[in-house]
Amino acid sequence: MYLSELIKKPVIDPTGKRIGKLKDVLVSSEVSYPIIKAVTVVNSDKKIISIPYNYINQLGNEIKLKNMLKDLPEYKIKKLDIRLSEDVLDRQVVDIEDKKIRRVNDIKLSPSHGYYHVIGVDIGFYGILKRLGVESIAKPFGVKSNENIIAWEDIDTLNPDYSKLKLKVPEQKIKKLHPADIAEIVDQLSLNESLNILNSLDDEAAADTLEEVSPERQVSLLEGMDSQRAAELLDEMDPDDAADVLGDLSEEKAEELLDLMEPEESKDLRKLLEYPENTAGGIMTTEYAYVDQDLTVREVMRSLREIAKDVETIYYVYITSKNGDLVGVTSLRDILLADPDKKITDFMHTHIIKADILEDQEEVAQKIAKYNLLALPVVEDEQKLRGIITVDDAIDIVLPVAWKKRVPRMFGR
Repeated sequence: MYLSELIKKPVIDPTGKRIGKLKDVLVSSEVSYPIIKAVTVVNSDKKIISIPYNYINQLGNEIKLKNMLKDLPEYKIKKLDIRLSEDVLDRQVVDIEDKKIRRVNDIKLSPSHGYYHVIGVDIGFYGILKRLGVESIAKPFGVKSNENIIAWEDIDTLNPDYSKLKLKVPEQKIKKLHPADIAEIVDQLSLNESLNILNSLDDEAAADTLEEVSPERQVSLLEGMDSQRAAELLDEMDPDDAADVLGDLSEEKAEELLDLMEPEESKDLRKLLEYPENTAGGIMTTEYAYVDQDLTVREVMRSLREIAKDVETIYYVYITSKNGDLVGVTSLRDILLADPDKKITDFMHTHIIKADILEDQEEVAQKIAKYNLLALPVVEDEQKLRGIITVDDAIDIVLPVAWKKRVPRMFGR
């Protein structure tokens, strides 16, 4: 049986007298597959009556009561009760299995041991036709008449007041998804629903998700959330991504968030925001692996262990002089294979492919592609190392706008 087959059906007493029509079905969320606890009925005076399920004789084309209405106790709605029509029908849900947003077109019920259980929600187009009573047009239009059911235990409702069903499916299910999958869900929801999801994540997971969200939604999310929380997420984001979204905010809002951030992070972002958007400086990140030229391999390894968690990619290690000049580059592989007592300068590459900080981003992308690089160092005044541009940022430049933020971060943390 489907919920749509019950809503608005006549409710009659034992004598066959009609007392109203069914408005909603209440279930308990305290079991894996909720059972019907009560129904609400609208009588001829538009009054809503809640009737315990124990006093219902049958469900079907008519809902027949066991006793006269005057002899029935009023059902007291409990905190964890769910109104299937009001709270669930036509709502959006997260399909954790397929990592998509679905619309509840109907709700499937099944009898067991004298009760009806909620089995799942129908998210198929045929469910809409059946609910509207026009399923006969399905075949001519090539719509398959099979069910498309998501099991109740596999969904999480996203009603802004989702204190009810959120308890049914733990937040941990969403938290286990990849940030790109969460971002795809967030992009499809209302602002309040998106904020509810981000606020349920820790700072790192929320920041990773925010990096994957479309630029327009990034702006609305940061403007919609508490400013301190927004600043904390910007602290966690990669500097180039954080600078991009700050550049899209109003000057007043960007300044407010920068003031709330950690001083060191804020300083780096302010510097990045000084560079034109479509230049190497505008798309680079300031989180990269570099070591002093006087270190041995053993000392380099010790240094890399300390900075590894704070850099975007560690495949390339850049070697700098005391005054910050870029003097060489090597790979983590070469470091691992080298004698621990050997100086890093003994095997570093001194012919370095690099980009000027004001070089056009299109030229930067072409350079990364031409030399098959995973990252490209960015310098100012020909030698001063200022940042790096990773291959995923380069691909972002040449991909259509709709695909930006959707590039796999193959070489990230």
